[in-house]
Amino acid sequence: MEKLFDKVPSQLFAFGRARSAEILAAALDKAPKAVLFTGGKSADTSGAAAFVGETAVRCGKTLVRWNRISPEPDTETVLAMRDLLLETGDCTVCAAGGGSVLDAAKAALLMTETGRDIDSLFGIDRFSSEDPKVSIRRIVAVPTTSGTGSEATQYSNIVDRKGQVKRLIAEKAIVPQCALIVPDFTKTMPRSVTLATGCDALAHLLEGFLNTGADAGFGADANARALAGTKAIVENLPRVLADPRNGEARRNMALAAALGGTVIRFKSTGLPHLCSFSWFGRIEHGMAVIMLLPHAWRYYLGNPAVAERTMELASVFPGKTPEEVIDSFCRFTASLGVPRRLADYPLLTPELMAQTAKSAGANKMKLELAPRPVPLEDSERILSQILTHAYKGE
Repeated sequence: MEKLFDKVPSQLFAFGRARSAEILAAALDKAPKAVLFTGGKSADTSGAAAFVGETAVRCGKTLVRWNRISPEPDTETVLAMRDLLLETGDCTVCAAGGGSVLDAAKAALLMTETGRDIDSLFGIDRFSSEDPKVSIRRIVAVPTTSGTGSEATQYSNIVDRKGQVKRLIAEKAIVPQCALIVPDFTKTMPRSVTLATGCDALAHLLEGFLNTGADAGFGADANARALAGTKAIVENLPRVLADPRNGEARRNMALAAALGGTVIRFKSTGLPHLCSFSWFGRIEHGMAVIMLLPHAWRYYLGNPAVAERTMELASVFPGKTPEEVIDSFCRFTASLGVPRRLADYPLLTPELMAQTAKSAGANKMKLELAPRPVPLEDSERILSQILTHAYKGE
């Protein structure tokens, strides 16, 4: 699978501890200091923090560690990280952890480099569209989970506590300069995290693959990565859930998750990500999107191109019709222990489903980018149907 990364532009991928240390040393050589952002404990437990620290020492660099990134980083956290970077001065910025850590580090460095307030950066290419010729520093990403794909994307999801919503920065200038994929760092993930992040990666791969409207340019290359990553997860996620120390399966999952990131970098996610965007604190993100996916997928089948694309997955999810392929997908996720109904999560209520259908329907661009576009004037009804089916497990 490593060769599939060769066509991904403007980013370097390193696989394995030795190659990753070599690439990290080269990145550290560009500044006298290094800042390492992590969460509370996972980077220490996994060994990722020690890996970065030891490499920095060998390179003769001063290392500054900041380890207070929560699982749902908010704007206040990002501001504190920005302040640390301004105080530190010239440095290489590294982030070791799951998607929350990488997202927060990307946002903090973007603020530092641009001098802008975070509110002015939420949205799509708010900085690069205004300053297209300006080059800025990018983070060195060391993922310790196999799922979010943040090590390969232009996305940063940050919680706005005032509005009680999660907001998105989609900025091509923050794609990490390099992603250091060391599968051993994922072996200490709890089973629940392994499952949720694995499901998130699978959703990225499938949502991108089904997005037939984005097949032009780099999207065409992304399709091959999506199919290979999907096969890898179907083969290896059950193995790592059964045996967390299975090195080969962990390696394949780490590669598949990074592939998922490269897919959604060029091919937008669809309705599952749109609808579950602000369910933080109520359900793990990966569980939400994988449970919504089959219900959105059935809606997508109204687009003949998606129905045809679905049959390309029959070798992974056996079926003679698109509907049978989706049913096969559902049997696979059920075998992993994914609940059938969103109603099984107490904090997900019918009232929240109704609110989600209404608020998500206001995102005109995301509705238009869905594999089967959702008419704005009919969006609340269509999204309500999808969410109701998912809620009841129908």
